[in-house]
Amino acid sequence: MRGRVHCIGTTARVLLLSLAIGQAARGVPASAEGGTDTASLLYLSSDDWERQSSPGKVALAADFMRIFCTDQRMSAASLADCLDRDKADGAPFERAMACVSTLSSAGR
Repeated sequence: MRGRVHCIGTTARVLLLSLAIGQAARGVPASAEGGTDTASLLYLSSDDWERQSSPGKVALAADFMRIFCTDQRMSAASLADCLDRDKADGAPFERAMACVSTLSSAGR
């Protein structure tokens, strides 16, 4: 019985992740400067982030927050600004997680 419950839970997680990735792929416009389809902040390199226009950065940040954040106290514009200020090594997705977790930690 426990094996079946575990299998159902794993299947549910995979389906939810697939749904989130599919929504991210449909929700973000192509980069105006690069002409490439930037499906999600999840797949951007630091260079790709730098090439985004300001509205593109905010759209990517909003998409990230819609999918990955349950706490919506930080605005998408604030997240984009945090990513612009934080020039540390690491992918934009990792930096976004750090920006959002800083806000969550400060609120506790």
